[in-house]
Amino acid sequence: MAKTRSISLDENIIVDTSEASILICTPEKSLIKWRSTGEHNIPFIKIGRNVRYRTKDLREWIEKHVQGGVA
Repeated sequence: MAKTRSISLDENIIVDTSEASILICTPEKSLIKWRSTGEHNIPFIKIGRNVRYRTKDLREWIEKHVQGGVA
């Protein structure tokens, strides 16, 4: 039985594609496509066949895509 861990963008950790998709509310298939095409340019780490994302990079990507003014 696999353990599940609680993850958050507030932590500075490395997460897999599944966890990254949860954190940024985006389907895994989209992240896979974006890696392949360079679309959205989210930095990722390749370790052998494994792909990982730093939560720091995910936070920065989100901040770059904030639109509109502050209320």
